[in-house]
Amino acid sequence: MEKYESLRELILALLLWITSNTDYKDPEQFPQIKFLEQSELSQIACGRECEILAYTPTTPKYTIFLSDKLKPMTNVCDRGILLHELIHVLQDDQEFFVEYEIKTKKHLREMDALVKHNIFLSQYGKKILYSNGFAAKFKTQEKNTLYC
Repeated sequence: MEKYESLRELILALLLWITSNTDYKDPEQFPQIKFLEQSELSQIACGRECEILAYTPTTPKYTIFLSDKLKPMTNVCDRGILLHELIHVLQDDQEFFVEYEIKTKKHLREMDALVKHNIFLSQYGKKILYSNGFAAKFKTQEKNTLYC
């Protein structure tokens, strides 16, 4: 896995991967990443305790909240989560799927990000499980598994 000097450099590399492998273009504004404790992230994203690891709100635009448990600089699975959220930033920035009703739009955006997330991970011999627009995470202590 590639190493980067800074989170900004990693984000630039992920944006380059996205714009080279999809129809998305660079965003109008550089995304901001905020690492939060799990309880704070849960409250922002779910309004209660939940198992969310990342969240990209519609406002403030160009902002991604990540669990402080994630280490995208050193962990390919966590890097895939950041890529997934960057795709949501680009979807919002470029108004992908806006012509659809809200529930359909959310579902299409999530499925689009999940598919691209899996393509990215496949380059590292990994993948995620997803069904009906939601990603699943195995709760295992095993190392070197195929699934993130």
